[in-house]
Amino acid sequence: MNFILTTQCLSKCKFCFVPAGLRAKQNEMSFSDFKSYLGHINLLYGKNKPAIGILGGEPTLAKDFPIISGYLKSYKSMVRVYSNLITDTSNIQYLIGAKNIILVWNVGAFSVADQKTQKLILKNLNLIKKSFKDNVIASITLYPDFKIKDFDGIIKILRKYKIKKIRVAIDSTHHKKFLDKGGAVFNFCQYLADNKFAIISSYCGHFLKGMFNSKQEKYLKQNVVNFNYNDCSKKFPVDIFPDGSIVPCMAFANKTGSVKFTDYTSLKKLKTDIITKFKLNKIKQGSCPLNNDK
Repeated sequence: MNFILTTQCLSKCKFCFVPAGLRAKQNEMSFSDFKSYLGHINLLYGKNKPAIGILGGEPTLAKDFPIISGYLKSYKSMVRVYSNLITDTSNIQYLIGAKNIILVWNVGAFSVADQKTQKLILKNLNLIKKSFKDNVIASITLYPDFKIKDFDGIIKILRKYKIKKIRVAIDSTHHKKFLDKGGAVFNFCQYLADNKFAIISSYCGHFLKGMFNSKQEKYLKQNVVNFNYNDCSKKFPVDIFPDGSIVPCMAFANKTGSVKFTDYTSLKKLKTDIITKFKLNKIKQGSCPLNNDK
């Protein structure tokens, strides 16, 4: 389960999947609500706590992020904090000392940032690498017209900071444009593997069936952690918004409010209603709904 702490963000990544209308609202989750929602997760899951994600916008910009980050350290499962690192360094420092937190750095924000902002990102990157050691993952989202050379500068940075894990996603705002881009995506993954990076496939921005030939698919299954063609009708991440509404993925962000997370005491019933109300059972296996509201 993912928590959308805030819709604030100081980057303008061209693959952003948060609809403009939602970004404009500048909604935030308070610590009180976050604590309540996390308590509700404990109720739904019992002893088997799920891994959770902390997202935005840029989650570290949320007003209550300092106290939320402290509370996260006591959570009895893995926590992934997704950040573009365009934030005051003091916000990153709140995460230091947590053994259960993995920081996922959105490298795309660096590519579109000005020089001053890039210096801030590198300052924060230096801090998290020292503090989190191997619990840092770089997240690369490929857009339809990407070229491998586009990431030369990023690869140099990752080598410099000895970040060895890369989460690869494809731009979910133009997902189906990748059906004929399988060769380029494969070459990029092979390039990363040849350069000794550990590649992790993403559930959000997952690969599409039909992208790769059988030989490419065999190679990727052997060299990509969590290689998958996600079936949105059965296996999906869920995002909890500040008001407690819940959606199966950010492609549905303009339909928030249809399902209220805290109305449920049964995880099975919650999943059933999400599938029904968002009509996930009508989505063909291996496909992904488009989000055309940029």
